[in-house]
Amino acid sequence: MFTLLFSQILKSQQSSIIFSKVNFSIYNPAFTGVEGPSLILNSRLQWIGIDQAPRTNYLLYHLAPKKNVLLGVSAINDRVFIENKTYLTIDYNYKLKIDEQKSIFLGIKAGGFYNNIDTDKIPRIFNEANPLLSAVESYFNPIIGVGFTMIAPKFFFGLGTPNLFNSKRFSETEELEPSAQDLTLYHLTGGLKFTLNSKLSLNPSIIYRAISDSPNFVSGNISFLYDEKFSIGTGGSNNDNLSVFFSSISKNGFQWGYGYEFLNGSAVEAIKSPTHEIFLKINLDNKEDSEVNEENEEEDEK
Repeated sequence: MFTLLFSQILKSQQSSIIFSKVNFSIYNPAFTGVEGPSLILNSRLQWIGIDQAPRTNYLLYHLAPKKNVLLGVSAINDRVFIENKTYLTIDYNYKLKIDEQKSIFLGIKAGGFYNNIDTDKIPRIFNEANPLLSAVESYFNPIIGVGFTMIAPKFFFGLGTPNLFNSKRFSETEELEPSAQDLTLYHLTGGLKFTLNSKLSLNPSIIYRAISDSPNFVSGNISFLYDEKFSIGTGGSNNDNLSVFFSSISKNGFQWGYGYEFLNGSAVEAIKSPTHEIFLKINLDNKEDSEVNEENEEEDEK
Protein backbone atom coordinates (compact mmCIF):
# COMPACT_ATOMS: atom_id res chain seq x y z
CA MET A 1 0.00 0.00 0.00
CA PHE A 2 2.81 2.37 0.91
CA THR A 3 4.63 1.60 -2.34
CA LEU A 4 1.45 2.26 -4.29
CA LEU A 5 1.03 5.61 -2.56
CA PHE A 6 4.57 6.60 -3.46
CA SER A 7 3.99 5.52 -7.05
CA GLN A 8 0.85 7.61 -7.39
CA ILE A 9 2.56 10.69 -5.97
CA LEU A 10 5.50 10.36 -8.34
CA LYS A 11 3.30 9.88 -11.39
CA SER A 12 1.17 12.85 -10.42
CA GLN A 13 4.24 15.06 -10.25
CA GLN A 14 5.22 14.36 -13.86
CA SER A 15 4.16 17.85 -14.86
CA SER A 16 6.53 20.42 -16.24
CA ILE A 17 7.42 23.76 -14.72
CA ILE A 18 5.21 26.36 -16.37
CA PHE A 19 8.15 28.74 -16.82
CA SER A 20 10.48 25.96 -17.97
CA LYS A 21 12.43 28.21 -20.36
CA VAL A 22 13.55 30.36 -17.43
CA ASN A 23 14.59 27.22 -15.51
CA PHE A 24 15.98 24.94 -18.25
CA SER A 25 19.34 24.61 -16.47
CA ILE A 26 17.62 22.53 -13.77
CA TYR A 27 17.26 19.69 -16.29
CA ASN A 28 20.12 20.52 -18.64
CA PRO A 29 23.33 22.21 -17.42
CA ALA A 30 24.11 23.32 -20.99
CA PHE A 31 21.51 26.10 -20.53
CA THR A 32 23.46 27.61 -17.63
CA GLY A 33 24.22 31.28 -18.20
CA VAL A 34 23.23 31.37 -21.87
CA GLU A 35 21.09 34.47 -21.28
CA GLY A 36 23.73 36.24 -19.23
CA PRO A 37 24.34 36.59 -15.49
CA SER A 38 21.12 36.48 -13.49
CA LEU A 39 19.40 35.52 -10.27
CA ILE A 40 16.19 33.51 -10.64
CA LEU A 41 13.59 32.70 -8.00
CA ASN A 42 10.75 30.33 -8.92
CA SER A 43 8.00 28.97 -6.69
CA ARG A 44 5.49 26.29 -7.69
CA LEU A 45 2.50 25.57 -5.43
CA GLN A 46 0.76 22.46 -6.71
CA TRP A 47 -2.86 21.41 -6.08
CA ILE A 48 -3.86 24.35 -3.88
CA GLY A 49 -6.13 23.34 -1.00
CA ILE A 50 -4.82 19.78 -0.71
CA ASP A 51 -2.88 19.00 2.47
CA GLN A 52 0.81 18.09 1.94
CA ALA A 53 0.58 18.65 -1.82
CA PRO A 54 3.83 19.29 -3.76
CA ARG A 55 5.65 22.57 -3.09
CA THR A 56 8.81 23.37 -5.06
CA ASN A 57 11.11 26.40 -4.76
CA TYR A 58 14.07 27.14 -7.02
CA LEU A 59 17.02 29.49 -6.63
CA LEU A 60 19.32 29.75 -9.65
CA TYR A 61 22.38 31.98 -9.85
CA HIS A 62 24.17 32.36 -13.19
CA LEU A 63 27.54 34.10 -13.02
CA ALA A 64 29.00 36.50 -15.56
CA PRO A 65 30.79 34.57 -18.35
CA LYS A 66 34.58 34.34 -18.34
CA LYS A 67 35.73 33.92 -21.92
CA ASN A 68 33.86 30.81 -23.08
CA VAL A 69 33.06 29.45 -19.61
CA LEU A 70 29.70 29.94 -17.89
CA LEU A 71 29.09 28.92 -14.28
CA GLY A 72 25.99 28.61 -12.14
CA VAL A 73 24.67 27.43 -8.79
CA SER A 74 21.27 25.83 -8.20
CA ALA A 75 19.43 25.28 -4.92
CA ILE A 76 16.05 23.49 -4.96
CA ASN A 77 13.65 22.47 -2.24
CA ASP A 78 10.93 19.98 -3.22
CA ARG A 79 8.32 18.90 -0.67
CA VAL A 80 5.52 16.40 -1.14
CA PHE A 81 3.74 14.33 1.49
CA ILE A 82 6.42 12.68 3.68
CA GLU A 83 9.35 13.71 1.46
CA ASN A 84 11.38 16.92 1.75
CA LYS A 85 14.20 17.04 -0.79
CA THR A 86 16.94 19.67 -0.88
CA TYR A 87 19.22 19.85 -3.92
CA LEU A 88 22.46 21.80 -4.32
CA THR A 89 24.48 21.70 -7.54
CA ILE A 90 27.21 23.61 -9.34
CA ASP A 91 26.90 23.91 -13.13
CA TYR A 92 29.76 24.29 -15.63
CA ASN A 93 28.96 25.25 -19.21
CA TYR A 94 31.37 25.69 -22.14
CA LYS A 95 30.53 27.69 -25.27
CA LEU A 96 31.63 26.60 -28.75
CA LYS A 97 30.92 29.31 -31.30
CA ILE A 98 29.86 27.90 -34.69
CA ASP A 99 29.40 31.23 -36.47
CA GLU A 100 28.24 34.75 -35.68
CA GLN A 101 24.71 33.57 -34.85
CA LYS A 102 24.91 29.95 -33.69
CA SER A 103 26.66 28.41 -30.70
CA ILE A 104 26.84 24.98 -29.07
CA PHE A 105 27.04 24.65 -25.30
CA LEU A 106 28.35 21.62 -23.40
CA GLY A 107 27.41 21.45 -19.73
CA ILE A 108 27.94 19.36 -16.64
CA LYS A 109 26.45 19.67 -13.15
CA ALA A 110 27.67 18.15 -9.90
CA GLY A 111 26.34 18.14 -6.37
CA GLY A 112 23.87 16.16 -4.34
CA PHE A 113 20.50 16.05 -2.66
CA TYR A 114 19.20 15.02 0.73
CA ASN A 115 15.74 13.52 1.10
CA ASN A 116 14.36 13.96 4.61
CA ILE A 117 11.53 11.42 5.00
CA ASP A 118 9.07 11.92 7.84
CA THR A 119 6.96 8.78 8.25
CA ASP A 120 5.13 10.37 11.20
CA LYS A 121 3.00 12.19 8.62
CA ILE A 122 1.44 8.89 7.55
CA PRO A 123 -1.92 8.33 9.27
CA ARG A 124 -1.86 5.19 11.40
CA ILE A 125 -4.77 2.84 11.88
CA PHE A 126 -3.01 0.68 14.46
CA ASN A 127 -0.57 1.64 17.22
CA GLU A 128 1.80 -1.21 16.44
CA ALA A 129 4.99 -0.37 14.55
CA ASN A 130 4.82 -1.11 10.84
CA PRO A 131 7.87 -3.09 9.63
CA LEU A 132 7.47 -1.62 6.16
CA LEU A 133 7.81 1.93 7.48
CA SER A 134 10.92 1.02 9.47
CA ALA A 135 12.68 0.31 6.17
CA VAL A 136 12.03 3.84 4.92
CA GLU A 137 14.91 6.14 5.82
CA SER A 138 16.17 9.59 4.94
CA TYR A 139 19.11 9.48 2.55
CA PHE A 140 21.70 11.48 0.61
CA ASN A 141 22.61 10.90 -3.03
CA PRO A 142 25.20 12.46 -5.33
CA ILE A 143 24.23 14.21 -8.56
CA ILE A 144 26.09 14.22 -11.87
CA GLY A 145 24.23 15.69 -14.84
CA VAL A 146 25.29 16.39 -18.42
CA GLY A 147 23.83 18.05 -21.49
CA PHE A 148 24.33 19.92 -24.72
CA THR A 149 22.43 22.77 -26.35
CA MET A 150 22.47 24.61 -29.67
CA ILE A 151 21.18 28.17 -29.65
CA ALA A 152 20.51 30.56 -32.52
CA PRO A 153 18.38 33.72 -32.85
CA LYS A 154 15.45 31.81 -34.37
CA PHE A 155 15.66 28.41 -32.64
CA PHE A 156 17.15 26.35 -29.82
CA PHE A 157 17.28 22.70 -28.89
CA GLY A 158 19.00 20.64 -26.24
CA LEU A 159 19.35 17.20 -24.68
CA GLY A 160 20.41 16.54 -21.13
CA THR A 161 19.88 14.69 -17.89
CA PRO A 162 19.89 16.28 -14.42
CA ASN A 163 21.31 13.12 -12.83
CA LEU A 164 22.95 10.05 -14.31
CA PHE A 165 22.49 8.07 -11.09
CA ASN A 166 19.52 5.99 -10.00
CA SER A 167 18.88 6.19 -6.25
CA LYS A 168 17.02 3.76 -3.99
CA ARG A 169 14.17 5.14 -1.91
CA PHE A 170 13.88 2.22 0.51
CA SER A 171 16.73 0.65 2.43
CA GLU A 172 17.30 -3.06 1.97
CA THR A 173 16.28 -5.37 4.79
CA GLU A 174 15.61 -9.09 5.04
CA GLU A 175 11.88 -8.41 4.89
CA LEU A 176 11.85 -5.67 2.26
CA GLU A 177 13.78 -4.95 -0.92
CA PRO A 178 13.85 -1.52 -2.56
CA SER A 179 10.64 -1.09 -4.55
CA ALA A 180 10.97 2.53 -5.64
CA GLN A 181 13.80 4.56 -7.14
CA ASP A 182 14.65 7.98 -8.48
CA LEU A 183 15.37 6.95 -12.07
CA THR A 184 17.52 8.69 -14.66
CA LEU A 185 15.52 11.29 -16.54
CA TYR A 186 16.37 12.38 -20.10
CA HIS A 187 15.19 15.82 -21.10
CA LEU A 188 14.85 16.87 -24.76
CA THR A 189 13.65 20.36 -25.55
CA GLY A 190 13.39 22.70 -28.51
CA GLY A 191 11.80 25.94 -29.56
CA LEU A 192 11.33 28.33 -32.48
CA LYS A 193 10.85 32.05 -32.88
CA PHE A 194 8.66 33.46 -35.67
CA THR A 195 8.80 37.22 -36.21
CA LEU A 196 5.29 38.40 -37.10
CA ASN A 197 6.10 42.11 -37.34
CA SER A 198 8.53 44.64 -35.88
CA LYS A 199 7.13 44.23 -32.36
CA LEU A 200 5.38 40.86 -32.20
CA SER A 201 6.82 37.34 -32.29
CA LEU A 202 5.36 33.85 -31.91
CA ASN A 203 7.36 31.38 -29.79
CA PRO A 204 6.36 27.69 -29.69
CA SER A 205 8.40 25.19 -27.68
CA ILE A 206 8.21 21.54 -26.70
CA ILE A 207 9.62 19.34 -23.94
CA TYR A 208 10.00 15.56 -24.09
CA ARG A 209 10.99 13.63 -20.97
CA ALA A 210 11.85 9.95 -20.90
CA ILE A 211 12.16 7.92 -17.68
CA SER A 212 12.84 4.20 -17.50
CA ASP A 213 9.76 2.09 -16.69
CA SER A 214 7.50 5.17 -16.73
CA PRO A 215 5.23 6.73 -19.35
CA ASN A 216 6.98 9.29 -21.51
CA PHE A 217 6.04 12.89 -20.83
CA VAL A 218 5.44 15.49 -23.57
CA SER A 219 4.48 19.10 -23.01
CA GLY A 220 4.30 22.07 -25.30
CA ASN A 221 3.45 25.72 -25.09
CA ILE A 222 3.01 28.67 -27.38
CA SER A 223 3.46 32.30 -26.43
CA PHE A 224 3.33 35.75 -27.99
CA LEU A 225 6.08 38.23 -27.15
CA TYR A 226 5.29 41.91 -27.65
CA ASP A 227 8.04 44.52 -27.98
CA GLU A 228 10.45 42.22 -26.05
CA LYS A 229 8.60 43.31 -22.88
CA PHE A 230 5.35 41.37 -22.46
CA SER A 231 4.62 37.70 -23.04
CA ILE A 232 1.38 35.73 -22.79
CA GLY A 233 0.81 32.10 -23.64
CA THR A 234 -0.75 28.73 -22.99
CA GLY A 235 0.49 25.17 -22.71
CA GLY A 236 -0.54 21.56 -22.29
CA SER A 237 0.83 18.06 -21.83
CA ASN A 238 -0.05 14.42 -22.46
CA ASN A 239 -0.97 13.92 -18.79
CA ASP A 240 -3.89 16.38 -18.89
CA ASN A 241 -2.08 19.47 -17.59
CA LEU A 242 -3.29 22.74 -19.09
CA SER A 243 -1.80 26.13 -18.27
CA VAL A 244 -1.93 29.84 -19.04
CA PHE A 245 0.86 32.26 -18.18
CA PHE A 246 2.02 35.85 -18.39
CA SER A 247 5.39 37.53 -17.93
CA SER A 248 6.79 41.04 -18.12
CA ILE A 249 10.29 42.45 -18.62
CA SER A 250 11.19 45.89 -17.28
CA LYS A 251 13.97 48.20 -18.49
CA ASN A 252 15.93 47.86 -15.24
CA GLY A 253 16.52 44.15 -15.80
CA PHE A 254 13.66 42.67 -13.76
CA GLN A 255 11.48 39.97 -15.24
CA TRP A 256 8.52 38.42 -13.47
CA GLY A 257 5.71 36.07 -14.35
CA TYR A 258 2.64 34.23 -13.10
CA GLY A 259 1.22 30.94 -14.33
CA TYR A 260 -1.99 29.04 -13.58
CA GLU A 261 -2.26 25.29 -14.23
CA PHE A 262 -5.08 22.81 -13.87
CA LEU A 263 -5.68 19.14 -14.58
CA ASN A 264 -8.32 18.08 -17.06
CA GLY A 265 -9.73 14.98 -18.73
CA SER A 266 -8.93 11.70 -16.98
CA ALA A 267 -7.13 13.29 -14.03
CA VAL A 268 -7.93 11.92 -10.59
CA GLU A 269 -10.67 14.02 -8.99
CA ALA A 270 -8.67 14.43 -5.78
CA ILE A 271 -5.88 16.31 -7.55
CA LYS A 272 -7.90 18.55 -9.88
CA SER A 273 -7.13 21.52 -7.66
CA PRO A 274 -5.25 24.30 -9.46
CA THR A 275 -1.52 24.95 -9.39
CA HIS A 276 0.03 28.40 -9.10
CA GLU A 277 3.55 29.34 -10.18
CA ILE A 278 5.47 32.61 -9.95
CA PHE A 279 9.00 33.63 -10.85
CA LEU A 280 11.31 36.62 -10.57
CA LYS A 281 14.42 37.02 -12.67
CA ILE A 282 16.99 39.73 -11.97
CA ASN A 283 19.41 40.52 -14.79
CA LEU A 284 22.86 41.07 -13.26
CA ASP A 285 24.58 42.08 -16.47
CA ASN A 286 26.14 45.51 -16.95
CA LYS A 287 27.72 47.24 -19.90
CA GLU A 288 31.25 47.28 -18.48
CA ASP A 289 31.30 43.51 -17.90
CA SER A 290 29.80 42.89 -21.33
CA GLU A 291 32.46 45.01 -23.04
CA VAL A 292 35.27 43.23 -21.16
CA ASN A 293 33.86 39.80 -22.09
CA GLU A 294 33.51 40.81 -25.74
CA GLU A 295 37.13 42.02 -25.79
CA ASN A 296 38.33 38.75 -24.22
CA GLU A 297 36.43 36.71 -26.80
CA GLU A 298 37.90 38.77 -29.65
CA GLU A 299 41.42 38.25 -28.27
CA ASP A 300 40.81 34.48 -27.97
CA GLU A 301 39.64 34.31 -31.58
CA LYS A 302 42.82 36.11 -32.73
